Amino acid sequence: METIDEKDRRILELVQGDLPSGTRPFDALAGRLGMETGEFITRLNSLRERGIIRSVKAILRHRHAGFSSGAMVVWAVPERDIEEVGKRIASRPEVSHCYERPGIGRYSLFSMIHGKAESEVRRVIEEIAEDACISDYRVYWSLRELKKSSMNYVRGDSGEER
Repeated sequence: METIDEKDRRILELVQGDLPSGTRPFDALAGRLGMETGEFITRLNSLRERGIIRSVKAILRHRHAGFSSGAMVVWAVPERDIEEVGKRIASRPEVSHCYERPGIGRYSLFSMIHGKAESEVRRVIEEIAEDACISDYRVYWSLRELKKSSMNYVRGDSGEER
C-alpha cells in the first residue's frame, strides 16, 4: 500500500472540498498550506501518477451559475451508433454529462442538459434529436437539487473523518 506524508494528506483534504473561485485556485490552496504553488502542483501530480488519486475536477453548481433548468434525457440509440451519437451529444456546451449505461428498456444513452430556462433546454433537446436522427427519447426534468458535494476520503488515524 502506498504511503503518503503529512503534506500530501493535507493536500488531499483540501482538494476534496470546494476549489476557491478565481483564475488561480491552486495558488490559494497552496497558500493555505504555506507552500509554493509549484510544490503543491508537483505533489498533486505525484499523487495522480502513483494512483492515489485519479484526477481533480471542478463541479459546476449549475443553479449558482444561472442555469435554473435542467433535464436528464434518455435516448434510444442502436448499439452500433452509441459511440458516435454519444460524442455528438457530449460535444454540446449545454450537456454536462453523457454516458452509456444499462438503460430503462431500450434507452441506453443518458445525457444531462442545462439551460437558463425550460424553453432553452427544450430547444437543445429538439436540436440534438434532429441532428442525431433520434425520435425515441424520454425527458426527466430536474425539480430541485438534493445534494451536490465532493466525497471525503481522507481520514484521521482514529478512522474518523476529518
